[in-house]
Amino acid sequence: MVEKVGIVYWCDGAGHAARSIPVAQELESRGVEVTVAGGGQGKPFVEMNGFEHPNLTTVAVKGNNPVAFLRHTVFDLVPSSVRRLRELNRWLKEEEPDLVVTDDVFAAAAAVAQGVEFYRIDHLTPGMLDPHWDALLRLYDRASLAFCEKIVVTTLWEDEEAPDGFELVGPLAQEGDREVEDYDVLLNPGTHGENFGEIRRRLEDRGLDVKLVGSEDWEVQPSMTPHTGAADCVVCTGYSSIADTVVAGTPCVVYPFLPFQKSLAEKAERKGTEGVLKAETVDEVVESAERCCNGEVEPPEYENGAEDFVDVVLDTGKQK
Repeated sequence: MVEKVGIVYWCDGAGHAARSIPVAQELESRGVEVTVAGGGQGKPFVEMNGFEHPNLTTVAVKGNNPVAFLRHTVFDLVPSSVRRLRELNRWLKEEEPDLVVTDDVFAAAAAVAQGVEFYRIDHLTPGMLDPHWDALLRLYDRASLAFCEKIVVTTLWEDEEAPDGFELVGPLAQEGDREVEDYDVLLNPGTHGENFGEIRRRLEDRGLDVKLVGSEDWEVQPSMTPHTGAADCVVCTGYSSIADTVVAGTPCVVYPFLPFQKSLAEKAERKGTEGVLKAETVDEVVESAERCCNGEVEPPEYENGAEDFVDVVLDTGKQK
């Protein structure tokens, strides 16, 4: 029986932390003790939801192509990577969870070294990325599946056939019960978004009520779904923000910057995913946001995937 679960999220970007919150909350709702670690930009959001956790060395992933990524990894990240691995090894020994849920390669390595079963959480499946990135992802998947119980993918397309060793569940959203007054557009640039100040100005010039995450008039929130649900449209960059939006039933304009974000937006466009639009320029963002506010875009319909995610983890864990 699983009594305690450790969740370790990757420390570069807040989205990794964001998707850990609904999993942690669902586990706690079933009487499972949860301990969390990660750090980086997402740490304040996790702690606002009541999950205190240690200060770990952060490791940033950089590089806009596979060669640059590998060069940065080899020459710039070794000292911080060694420290993070050492810290996570110590954390696992102190916490003694029955299993670990993680998207952190160092947490996975620590779990393997200590014989703790683990599940990898992700939002990418083989074939989603361009050939160069996809080759790296497939290597990572193969290495993960040699040691982990399953790769659990939170996705907009859970009806697709899951590859061997994978489980597909719906998008994970940070739901909350706070009441938020209706408004027109929420802009969420995430960690890597650009031009959002200009987008806000242009939308406001057209008479729309706009909120910008991270601006001086924005307060950090413990959960985003009440705010995405109160908007007529959300403009964002990455998958965790998309998840918060579609679970709230709000149309979403994806304005991607990173290769992974672009691949996700392209797939949504290619499959005609309801309520999810891709924009490549500021002009396209403004035009698409206006269409959403005018009721010209059908709202998405998704359930929060947290319950199904935890079903996978606990049901498999019970069989051990």
